Amino acid sequence: TGTESKTPFYFSTRDLLNMAVLAALGGVASTYINTLGDAVHAALGMPGATQWAAGLHVIWIVLSVGILRKPGTGTVTGIFKGAVELLSGNSHGVIILLVNLVAGLLVDFGFLFFRKKQSLWPYLVAGGLATGSNVLVFQIFATIPLNILGLTAIIILFLVAFASGLLFGGVLPYLLVNTL
Repeated sequence: TGTESKTPFYFSTRDLLNMAVLAALGGVASTYINTLGDAVHAALGMPGATQWAAGLHVIWIVLSVGILRKPGTGTVTGIFKGAVELLSGNSHGVIILLVNLVAGLLVDFGFLFFRKKQSLWPYLVAGGLATGSNVLVFQIFATIPLNILGLTAIIILFLVAFASGLLFGGVLPYLLVNTL
């Protein structure tokens, strides 16, 4: 009838390849960023000392959404990225799959409510939420703090990670997409 799409699938092969490439770059980079973070943590002896750089983990997912501009792209890229991180030896183990799935879902969610998807705001919201979620996902599975000091520490880490996500996971992908 002329109204059907040429492809019966939502994501084209090119879309999937773009997501896979960005996920592979992000997954391998995140494994090494995580290793560097573990070294800094060991040197400083302070948990969460590297949350200032946490936004570097979600750049790739946000970039994927910014480039492809299709709902669901963040989720698929997050799944791919988690698999790459797991297979490339991430020290967090299988939980990294859930961390990246949640990050991908939140990147998609961050872009959902904005009409002007190429403005800075969706990038900021998506990057901040996805990065901050890493702290929450790890803490939910590591331990639910029963005291106010532990809960306060988690909130502080979330806020630092969220701020990192605004910068590294929001502003940087926005600038890259608009430069490309």
